[in-house]
Amino acid sequence: MKISVIIVTRNRRPDLKSTLLNYEQQTHEDKEIIVVDNGSDDGTREMMGSEFPHIDYTWLPDNFDIRSLNIAVFRSSGDIIWRTDDDSYPEDKDAFKKISSIFEENDDIDIICSEDIEVRDRYQIWEWYPLKVDKINIPPKGYQAHIFPGTGAGIRRRVFDKIGGFWEFGFEELDFCTRAIVAGFGVRYFPNIRTLHFASGFNRIPDDRWVKLYKQMIRYQWKYMPFHLAFGRMLFYMFIASIEAVYKKIRPAAYFEGMFGMISVSFMAYRNERNVVPADKMYDVSLGTGAFKSQVLYFKSVFTRKFLNKK
Repeated sequence: MKISVIIVTRNRRPDLKSTLLNYEQQTHEDKEIIVVDNGSDDGTREMMGSEFPHIDYTWLPDNFDIRSLNIAVFRSSGDIIWRTDDDSYPEDKDAFKKISSIFEENDDIDIICSEDIEVRDRYQIWEWYPLKVDKINIPPKGYQAHIFPGTGAGIRRRVFDKIGGFWEFGFEELDFCTRAIVAGFGVRYFPNIRTLHFASGFNRIPDDRWVKLYKQMIRYQWKYMPFHLAFGRMLFYMFIASIEAVYKKIRPAAYFEGMFGMISVSFMAYRNERNVVPADKMYDVSLGTGAFKSQVLYFKSVFTRKFLNKK
């Protein structure tokens, strides 16, 4: 099976170079790499032309954020789309061989989620998966999942063909998986497929990320959840956002932009995107994890990685 690695980048030339070199070392021969550049002006364009002329590279004059992944999918030709970041790559050089075998042997598996290893956090695991599982004796079909880390996930092309691509930056993986699950596709988590995430410090603006992430989370609730859940979760996430704004020292202008933005996007999603998940699929898109438990798991993982495991 041919695997297409799709990467969106912007002003992260050193990280992108390391990532590309590592993907080229994957032992699975039938592969290609597609890079879409959201207007980098740090020499990335020149580097791609001189050092990676064999890679499919597209430079865009504007920053279309994560939606540029859809351009990469359109330009790709693989049976499997490997969604990754410009600062991430598989730990195992044979990872693509394993992924290809899983897909070939299991037609009911459509999305493979990998383990996220935070390299700059002392190689700690990002505990995004909400259930307790045995990470040593892993079943042949892995574990049922409802989301995947954007640092590394394998997706059959037929998923894109049926449900379309990603929305803009902010929980795009969650929205994509929800649409995939409702459409009948299988999402599975394999802890033994490990992706190294270097969490690049380039081109990260805390205020912008805070605003965009919480607006998209509110948008997700009003797009898919029943009215009472959407309303309750909106209030809950606005409260959590306020706490995080204090912790991350979000500037007042960005804070009010985010608060008003969350209210505005809720009306937009309710009016234009409302598509409530069927009752029989509700567990599958959440694994029984509510908003409160999800936030507890998130803060617990952050606290554990940054403080308890600090050497």
